[in-house]
Parts: sequence; C-alpha cells; structure tokens
Amino acid sequence: MTEATTKDRAERFQTDKVMAIAAVHFIHDIYTSFLAPILPLIIKKLGLSLTQAGSLTVFMQLPSLFNPFLGTIADRRGLKRQFLIASPAVTATIMCLIGLVPSFGLLCATLLAVGISVAALHVSAPVITAQISGKSIGRGMSFFMVGGELARTAGPLVAVWAVSNLGMTGMWQLMFVGWAASAVLWWRLRRTRESNPEQSRVSLSEMLMQMKVIITGVFGIQVARAFMASAITTYLPTFLFNEGHSLWFSGISLSIFEGAGVVGVFVSGTLSDRIGRRRVLLAAALLSPAMMFALLFSEGTVLFIVLLLLGFSTLATGPVLMAVMMENAGSNRAAANGTYMAINFAVRATIILVIGAMSDALGMRGAFMVCAGVACIGIPFIALLPKSGNANRIP
Repeated sequence: MTEATTKDRAERFQTDKVMAIAAVHFIHDIYTSFLAPILPLIIKKLGLSLTQAGSLTVFMQLPSLFNPFLGTIADRRGLKRQFLIASPAVTATIMCLIGLVPSFGLLCATLLAVGISVAALHVSAPVITAQISGKSIGRGMSFFMVGGELARTAGPLVAVWAVSNLGMTGMWQLMFVGWAASAVLWWRLRRTRESNPEQSRVSLSEMLMQMKVIITGVFGIQVARAFMASAITTYLPTFLFNEGHSLWFSGISLSIFEGAGVVGVFVSGTLSDRIGRRRVLLAAALLSPAMMFALLFSEGTVLFIVLLLLGFSTLATGPVLMAVMMENAGSNRAAANGTYMAINFAVRATIILVIGAMSDALGMRGAFMVCAGVACIGIPFIALLPKSGNANRIP
C-alpha cells in the first residue's frame, strides 16, 4: 500500500469498520443490561436485602473510576485493539453465568470483573472509532453511542426472554453471541493498526494539566447536563403519574425520551463536524432547560412534543463532548476518553443522590425546576472548549 493510499484511508470515514464497532457496542451493552431485569430473581435466590441488591450495580460500575489509568495503559502498551476485541466475549461469558453464582460475595466479585471488561471496551472503542473516522470524528462518536443507546432498549427484552425460556441456569447459551461478536470484530479490524504507542510519551498527570481547560469545560457541561438527564431517567414516570397522568402514559414517557435521545445522539456528532462543536453544544444547552421548564406546564400533544425535544437535546451532547476529548488528546486518546468516562460516572452517581434529596425536600416539581435552572450553568463552560478541532491539541 502506497503512502498516498495510507494517508487517504486515514482521512476518510471507514463506514464498514465504524458500523462493525457500533454493532459490537450494541451487542456488548445488551449483556450489561441483564442485571436489572433479573435482579428480582437474584434477590429471591440469594435472599438479598434491597441494600445488597442496590450495591450490585455499584460493583459493576466501580471500575469506571479507574478508566483514566486503564486508558493510559492502553495508550502506552498499544492495547486498545486487544481490549476492544476481547471485551464482548469476556462480558458475555460472565454476565450469562451470574445466575449460577451461589453467594452474594462471589456475585460482587463477578460483577466487579464484568465492570473491568466494560471499562476496557469503553476506554478503547471510541478511540479506535475516532481513528477510523478520519476527519469526521463527531460522526464516528454518534454511530458508536447509538449502539449503546439502542442496547438499553433491547437488553431488558432479551434478558426477560432468556429467563422465561432458558431459565437463570440456561442463560449460558447466550454467551456464544458475544464470542461471535469478538471474532467478527477481530476479522474486521485485523488490518487496522493503532498509532505507534511509542509516541505516547505524556503521562496521565501531564495530560490532565495540558487539557485542564478543556476538561474543566467538559466537566461543567457534564454536571449541568447530568442534573436534567438523571432527574428524567430516574424519576420521570413517577413525576408524571403523581401529576395526574395515566399509568400507561407515565410508563412510556421514558421510552419517548430515550427514543428521541437516540436520534439526538445520531444527529449531533455529524452536525458538529460541519458547523462546529461549540455551536451544537450551545444549541443543546439552550433548548434542554427550556424543554425541562416546559415539561412542568404541558399537557396532551404538547407534552409529547416536549418529551421528544427534551430527549433529543439532552442526550445530544454525548458524542460531541467525546469528539472534543478525542481530537484534543494527541497520542493519549484512551487516557483522555477514560477521563471523560470517569467524570461521567462520578457526576451521575453523585447527582442522582442530590436529586433524591431535593425531591424529598422540595417535591418532584420543585426538584425538576431546580434541575432546569442548574442546567443553564453549563452554558458559560462551552466557551472553555476550543473553537475548532485543531485548537489546543496536545502534541
């Protein structure tokens, strides 16, 4: 392959490979969605308290806090492709065996292992996606995140079908789909080579210092967004039911929100490639709080439209922020992406508790109003992000 051909491939959007990674992301995250639907059966089998049952999700998500360090290892050792290819098989195997685990302690350790595999995929997959997206990194992030968003819808359905037809002890039969996903991904990426790991000379602390302005901007936007996203995804059906809406509409409201969010995720990254990251983020930052306020005073068809616009704008920031981190991290993309993932987990875990406390003190309507107001605080942080993808890069 000539140098010109290699350069052309590096600059173009490799649709087939990006789609392969997005599909594997979808399959992988279906397995991680198994826990919640089968949790009642696990509680009954192991005799768990609700506190113990709630802690299981924490064990699976805890490794996310160490994503920056895992990303640094992936950058320095050139392990991003290996992490990406191995994760679907590992996650599928472990998640399909949790019905056989005989004790709470062992189940916690099992889910911790799943969390490490999940972290390995989410640290490496966006980096490889960015590498094969050429100049359209935002578009690549959109494809990648759509896979994960769709998995949240399909995962519980697959889990319920599996336990209904195969039983808890028969779910192991589903692990082979994860193995097949890893095999197909290996075949699709076998000729894709990572950037030379020898170029990754910047330590994690140095990367954090050099990207401190960008990370501060991303952190501020994440906090503002998380107040709305956490309030909606955790309490929306309960809020609407308490406001007098039917149980049916309250139940499907979250699906409307999430469905619109999938569209927002798909559109926003591609759009940010064309008109700029900051413009898309600003539009989302203005529209989301407005729709959150509108949610409190809407009825009927208007409420349906508000939910669509709220889901579209609230979830649309994800691929744009990931693209910002990717294109400004130089040779430390996995570490930068790991930092983004760690921030996202820590912020959401903390804010869910804050919103719960506010709801107890102010009522859900009051808490929702506060969340909409806090969301506006993210707007000034957009100015901390580079005006273009070429600005503020780490050499």
